[in-house]
Amino acid sequence: MTEPTASVIERLPNAEMIEGYRDGLDLDAPEPSTNRSASYRHGFANGRDDRRGKPRDNYENLIDQAQQAMEQDSRT
Repeated sequence: MTEPTASVIERLPNAEMIEGYRDGLDLDAPEPSTNRSASYRHGFANGRDDRRGKPRDNYENLIDQAQQAMEQDSRT
């Protein structure tokens, strides 16, 4: 497994991503809609994956997806 670069660590995770992750751990929580930030939805999916023990992608791709979510949020 490749370790994230310092710049990635500085930006990951953010508060929205953490909130989404925590909510995603609750299997009874509904899937978030687009009224939530991309960071929240990414965190939610990661929490759900972790609770189920089934990652949806490899580590490097998940880091890239997290960066893309934060970039999307910064444009809105």
